Amino acid sequence: MRIISLNGNGIRASIKKGLVRWWESTEADLLLFQEVRFDDREFLAQTFPGFWTHLHAAEKKGYSGVAIVAKQAPLRVLDGMGSPSFDSEGRVLRVDYPECTVVNAYFPSGASKPERQILKLAFLQAFRNYLDALEKEGKPIIVGADWNMCHHAIDIHNPIRLDGVPGFSAPERAWLDQLHEAGWRDAFRLFQSDGAHYTWWSMQSRSRERNVGWRIDGFWLSPNAVEAARRCVHLSQAYLSDHCPVLLEWDLPTTFE
Repeated sequence: MRIISLNGNGIRASIKKGLVRWWESTEADLLLFQEVRFDDREFLAQTFPGFWTHLHAAEKKGYSGVAIVAKQAPLRVLDGMGSPSFDSEGRVLRVDYPECTVVNAYFPSGASKPERQILKLAFLQAFRNYLDALEKEGKPIIVGADWNMCHHAIDIHNPIRLDGVPGFSAPERAWLDQLHEAGWRDAFRLFQSDGAHYTWWSMQSRSRERNVGWRIDGFWLSPNAVEAARRCVHLSQAYLSDHCPVLLEWDLPTTFE
């Protein structure tokens, strides 16, 4: 099973940069797209003919939103995590397959103003409660997301200067620590222990060319999903937005074959 997670910074913008042809060339099974910024489900379906598509849009026009494109329709699809204030921003989308549950999530940034960082911390608590409830169902869980957080110093280009800013603050890092302590694993770190691997770069000062970035996108796996992980890489040569896609390869018996 090949899953790609991408914050495309607006799906229309990504399409103009070649998203559809690129997606088809990957031969992946699922595309988890964050920050869709539109609410046209018909357009989404028409853009990816022959694929199953679903959009969970924000109530606010041109803002947030998550979408999934898949080779195969899931058994079940659920918008949101049962938290109206966050669900209105279109941040969580769940699909169930016989062998696993896949969650597509777009975490708040918290960088625009202090009130948004307070909201982000509340989102973290709500999302952890959501994951705890999912775990009780017993299926392996794969979460692909723009987490909008760096976990360790090696995940950010200047950890000393940026220590404490939204996305690299103590409460956010502690939340990720607690997730790890509960047996969840950052899929990329199962295969790569070095630094200087980033997924987002500022549009200013040639940051991507200089690799001055943050690793804020990727997959976390529930304890019973970790063993099936086979590969997780950054597709850094795909220039579809200011983020790069992340690919997870996860063992799946027969459903997608």
